[in-house]
Amino acid sequence: MGKVIYTIHTIYITMKLKLILIFAILVITVSPVMAGNNTTDVDNPTHYILDEPMTEALESGDSNISFAGGYNGYCIEWGEHSAEKGDRFYVHDGDVDNNIKTFFVYFYEESQRDVIATQHMIWKFTDDKQFSRFNQTLYEKITEKAKTVQVPNDGVLKVNDTTEMVYSFRNFISNFNEYQNYFGYKIYFRNITPANNLTDNSTVNQTGSTSQNTTNQTGIRENITQNRTNASFKKTRFTNAGGSHDTGNPLMLLALSLAVLVFKRRR
Repeated sequence: MGKVIYTIHTIYITMKLKLILIFAILVITVSPVMAGNNTTDVDNPTHYILDEPMTEALESGDSNISFAGGYNGYCIEWGEHSAEKGDRFYVHDGDVDNNIKTFFVYFYEESQRDVIATQHMIWKFTDDKQFSRFNQTLYEKITEKAKTVQVPNDGVLKVNDTTEMVYSFRNFISNFNEYQNYFGYKIYFRNITPANNLTDNSTVNQTGSTSQNTTNQTGIRENITQNRTNASFKKTRFTNAGGSHDTGNPLMLLALSLAVLVFKRRR
């Protein structure tokens, strides 16, 4: 009887160990799945280097919002979560879409006229979405121009003889799947001095200086010549003045002296 009880007890312990082992295996298998559900997905993390510089949204929204560093930005991810004030984005130096850069550089006034219309134009370029304020005629002009120019991310465009546009474009990339990416732009105008004016002024100054120097040198030479002439004239006058005090020929003086001595002895 005791042997039977021992056998049952042994079977019970063996089954218990098996159940514990099965439970441990289930825990090990399920844990990574549960942990994965608590992680935040990153949008293409291998495409961006973590030590890239970052910028911050200074206001919330989709269209023409302010970013740190003097940039303004438009959404290029239609349908995603818009930026909130304080959200941070990677500043990525990859080329911004050439159509967008052409729009802002060569059609600057149109790009600044209506924020919503500009956003609709951008979504047409980036997501092929067409909305109520989309301007088909302007779109065709932009795409035709973009075929003839390659606008760099940073550059200067001469507007006229006195003004030039300085521009800069950047990609602002969110590290969250559900957040929009943006492109940032910074454009300002500054005065320029026409190169031909610099050339003309330089030529005038050089010509004037040369003429004046030539005149001065000619005057100096004339003065030197005149001074030499005057010096010669004065020397001649001094010589003539000295000649008026000449006492005569020394031999004649000697003959006269002897004649005086002879005359005195005879007396």
